[in-house]
Amino acid sequence: MPAPCPVNCENHFTLPMPDHALSGVGIYAGHLLNIDSQASPVHGNLVLAALDGELLVRRLQRSGTRLRLLAAHPDYPDIDPHYAQGFAIWGVASATAS
Repeated sequence: MPAPCPVNCENHFTLPMPDHALSGVGIYAGHLLNIDSQASPVHGNLVLAALDGELLVRRLQRSGTRLRLLAAHPDYPDIDPHYAQGFAIWGVASATAS
């Protein structure tokens, strides 16, 4: 069951992990994630991102103005997104208690 909604529920939602890209850190496809669409993503956060119409959850790596989306499974490559690709970060993700 998803965790209780924080005070401002309109900026939070729950989403199942779409793939196995984070299985190396114990987050598997189908695990529920809490998404905060108003949180400012920082280096090391798990983020919900859209890239060319596909939803991804990856760990954000920031180096200056460069962004990288890191996977934790060898079958999923790290991604160096570009805003021209139709890239956007939709929120900061956290795993729910299972």
